[in-house]
Amino acid sequence: ISVRKVVHMLKVYICPKCGAVRFVSKYKTQCFKCDCEMKLSKTSYEDYILLTESERQNEIEKVQIH
Repeated sequence: ISVRKVVHMLKVYICPKCGAVRFVSKYKTQCFKCDCEMKLSKTSYEDYILLTESERQNEIEKVQIH
């Protein structure tokens, strides 16, 4: 398996409750911090890793429960 294929398989999941972020290749993952079901980010892993800290915070805020 090439690195490019592995990176393409990774998805960004964000916890709507606590804002934790995980990079996984499976679907419907649970948050390790609060056990809430995480939401799939609309931003790809490839794009997410290039975001600034403030842009990443904006991504988290998009899915968080307020």
